[in-house]
Amino acid sequence: MPLTDYQDLLTRLQKGLADGFRDAPHVLNTPGQSLACRIDSGYYLALEPVFSEILARWAVGLPEGVVETLVHTGSLVYCKFMNTHILPLTLSWEGKNFEVQAAFLKADFIDRALKLYGGRPEPLPVSELRIRADERAAVEAFFGELTPPDAHVYL
Repeated sequence: MPLTDYQDLLTRLQKGLADGFRDAPHVLNTPGQSLACRIDSGYYLALEPVFSEILARWAVGLPEGVVETLVHTGSLVYCKFMNTHILPLTLSWEGKNFEVQAAFLKADFIDRALKLYGGRPEPLPVSELRIRADERAAVEAFFGELTPPDAHVYL
């Protein structure tokens, strides 16, 4: 059985993401419209399964391959205890609450994609998207031994 070249797959995902962003910048960092929004300096919160499905289309792959590649390269937070990369959360922006299926991407994955393949020299700013404060314990448990998002992420 041949070894999977996750670095090559990661590059394809980053190129696909950069192309998608270039064609439609609202796919990132616009709460209510985006596939993923920066929540702090270290993480983006992505909506699943739509993020994986669209990224797979842009990178000409399968959604399962997107998740596998992101997990194996450390670009996606995976909760071993819950055996999933998805956490149901209540998010807030513009005074409204929304129930979503969330995934957490390391900011470096998106920042590098936009810098290397999208021509964007600076990382995207932190969005207005917030996680409900009563979800903080669940988020911290989901992250396990990894550093969770900053305290200002919660509202």
